[in-house]
Amino acid sequence: MNPWKPLATVIVLAAIATGCSLSTEELTKQVRASMEEKFKGSGIQIQSLMLTKKGGNEYSGILETREPNGPFTYRVEVVYDGKTFNWQVKPK
Repeated sequence: MNPWKPLATVIVLAAIATGCSLSTEELTKQVRASMEEKFKGSGIQIQSLMLTKKGGNEYSGILETREPNGPFTYRVEVVYDGKTFNWQVKPK
């Protein structure tokens, strides 16, 4: 038996398992796109969105917008299970 075969299998499985999950940067991009779609036509423009991982499947961040009444800053909470995400915008 080839001694490298079990190790190669583990490396491939680890790559597949981690490859399915988004990086924080990629998750931020997808959350922003989701927000832009939700806010379309409302006069709300996203200036910036920054997310950081809190732990487990939870992320928190800051959303800065430009709205008809001026600029606003909000807290954002995101839950990402590796496949789908949910986000909430909260007052700062």
